Amino acid sequence: MSYIKNFYYFNKVIFQQRYIIQKLVVRDFKKKYLSTYLGMVWAFLNPLAYILTIWFVISIGLRSGDRAGYALLPWLVSAMIPWFFIRDALSNASGSLVEYSFLIKKMYFRVGIIPLIKLFTVLIIHLFLLLVLAIIAVSYGYSPSIYWLQIPYYLLCALVLMVGLSWLSSALMVFVRDIKQTIEVFTTLFFWITPIIWPHEGLLGKKRLIVDLNPFFYITNGYRETFIQGKWFFEQVNLTIYFWFIAILFFIIGAIVFQKLKPHFADVL
Repeated sequence: MSYIKNFYYFNKVIFQQRYIIQKLVVRDFKKKYLSTYLGMVWAFLNPLAYILTIWFVISIGLRSGDRAGYALLPWLVSAMIPWFFIRDALSNASGSLVEYSFLIKKMYFRVGIIPLIKLFTVLIIHLFLLLVLAIIAVSYGYSPSIYWLQIPYYLLCALVLMVGLSWLSSALMVFVRDIKQTIEVFTTLFFWITPIIWPHEGLLGKKRLIVDLNPFFYITNGYRETFIQGKWFFEQVNLTIYFWFIAILFFIIGAIVFQKLKPHFADVL
């Protein structure tokens, strides 16, 4: 019951300090993307280079022009863009408490908001990349459809999962700085075992079960089904129930671990 009450007060504080959060997000965004000569170009150049490299290897090197009967580029981009959000959100948020250590000793500021600042910064870029994805999809003949109404749903899925993981990783990194390197290894591993650049439709038995147990698959495949394949999220009831169980579980675990370790942040930092 106390955790529910804390969650209520936390949301209340977010609303009360929304202007401070907005300023910090703008500050973080400018620091990350507007402090260099190319500025925001880097936000698009890095994922674009990654996508084009994978596209070149598959279409030119392996001479495979499509995937599961769909044009390769929109099929590829529709899953890679949500993955970039997951990867960057987790990577940036994990070091947020260390980066914003000067805020932790300020009594009026709710420390749990700090990882959210990084999430919101990454979210801004993700919204721009969503527009790029829509343009690519339309240019390949995938016209806007009613399925695109699912975009906010899958974005909510990603945010809930990332908030929990961000609280967990950022709290642990205050005490164990190796967490950042661990996350880099973790995200690299999951990029290859998640069906992002390879189709999963032919998998059966244990192999398909392993894919379904991966919560990131629900999000990346959801974007692909929204933009390219034209499927509703509720068509896979069991997978949807499983994802929300895992997402809420990580949200609760992240909140509890963060709350337990929070009194020690100022001493360590």
